[in-house]
Amino acid sequence: MDGIIDKPAVIFLIAGLVLLGIDIFVIGLSPLLFVAAGALVTSAILYVAGWSGGILHMAGWVPGVLEGLAICAVASVLIAVVGRRPLQAFQASGETEDKSSDLIGREVVTTEEITKAGGWIHWSGTHWQARLADSVDVDRVGPGVRMTIVEVRNLALVLRPVV
Repeated sequence: MDGIIDKPAVIFLIAGLVLLGIDIFVIGLSPLLFVAAGALVTSAILYVAGWSGGILHMAGWVPGVLEGLAICAVASVLIAVVGRRPLQAFQASGETEDKSSDLIGREVVTTEEITKAGGWIHWSGTHWQARLADSVDVDRVGPGVRMTIVEVRNLALVLRPVV
């Protein structure tokens, strides 16, 4: 009776699928993706190597878990070297104008001094935390300045002067 430890292809298949699930659903496309892909490639190689009619099996190579770890490491590094730039390009391709809040693009008038570190404005009957956008050339603006909301970050309005 064979146990799961006697089937390294199954171990690496399960590990690859678990790592892939963790990366996609929990982390969100991280370098763990390369390790998951390496484990899945290793599973396929070990399955083919263990095929009783296969060339590798006829040559007498019956890989175990230790050989699988070495194959997984090499496959993960090769996949990372080849896939790093396309993954970075994919992750950066979704950068578009932030439309996550209907406040973005509205004009407000400052009621207090606002700096890049923070401040407060009174708008629409509520006091809002606010700060200047990093792209703004000045370090502070006084009360009465017309500003545009360019981002809402952690319930703080990020502002830039109206041009």
